[in-house]
Amino acid sequence: MTHFLELLRDILVYAAPPAILIWALRRWWRISPRISEPAWRSYLAIGAIGFAGISSLLWLVSLIWARVIGGFPYYDHVLLGFYRWGGWTSTVGLFISLIGKGKLRWPACGLSFLMELFWAMAAMGE
Repeated sequence: MTHFLELLRDILVYAAPPAILIWALRRWWRISPRISEPAWRSYLAIGAIGFAGISSLLWLVSLIWARVIGGFPYYDHVLLGFYRWGGWTSTVGLFISLIGKGKLRWPACGLSFLMELFWAMAAMGE
């Protein structure tokens, strides 16, 4: 049973952010009117999914980096940098997605919120 829970946790932590990002981008590419009026709000939604993608990329890079070096020591400056930049990019993506408009708005909002939770939980565990 614990093996199943570990597998479920790994799927959630490693696969959920990239899967949501890929799903949102594929959905956006398939729809013909990509930019709706007012255009600046649509561009904000595109920027929000970009920030959410950067945050999830930082999350994956930090996990891979930790595996390669054998884990981070407490209060490692590289780890704190990951926390700082990951938290900022997810927060900016969340706030921009609330202002944005279009098909990418809600996927960007959801992914940014998920990444915000991941970064907060990881930082609290430090």
